[in-house]
Amino acid sequence: MLTRSGRLVAITASGCLAMSVLGVTGAAAETAFAPDTCASGYVWRGAGPSDHVCVDPSVRDRTRSENASGIWHACTTGFVWREAYPGDYRCVVPSSRTQARRDNDRAVRRLAWVIMVKRNHAGSGPSCDGESCSTTNEGPYQTVAVRGYYLTPGIQVTVQVKRASDDRVLWQGRTTAQAGGDGPAGSYSVDTGRVLCGGSSFAPPLTAYVMVRGDGGQWSPRVPIAWRSCGLV
Repeated sequence: MLTRSGRLVAITASGCLAMSVLGVTGAAAETAFAPDTCASGYVWRGAGPSDHVCVDPSVRDRTRSENASGIWHACTTGFVWREAYPGDYRCVVPSSRTQARRDNDRAVRRLAWVIMVKRNHAGSGPSCDGESCSTTNEGPYQTVAVRGYYLTPGIQVTVQVKRASDDRVLWQGRTTAQAGGDGPAGSYSVDTGRVLCGGSSFAPPLTAYVMVRGDGGQWSPRVPIAWRSCGLV
């Protein structure tokens, strides 16, 4: 639902969208969707007021129950601090703390704005000049691509890949968020052209990171990825 009262406010179907709004000045558009909005199927955990780690809805339900009934700080035998965020001393069963740590580790891979995908390419076919044909050893391959959604339709989206060691921009692309695309609200998809090595953008070492923003607004959280050189075979 979108309303306007000096600014936009939006709530996603998954219940993980920010009630605060990103506003930018000048010709840049305003987006009602927060950079840490969760991908479909995930919601903010809510262990604390600013805990926007994206989790399964069942985890949020358990977190709410723990917040309402759990003991703070002084845990009895069989209970441990949850530690969902620094200073979270809610007493929970050990499996809940394990789940919180697992969700913290996976949080940036559950964002709506930055979803790492693979783009399939068939490779080069024969090159013919009318009399003879030649071939190369370039077979099917995949490239690193990024897509996202829950952006305002029509907004200009900037995607950057930066080196983790010194924040140097390794690749940058711009596109427009389209309504009715692959995802709710405005969505985008860009191919970096970088040949994918190791089968996944999350195969260590993770030497780079991806960030996305719309029309000069706030950047999304950093999503660590692998960005290595490899040849086509």
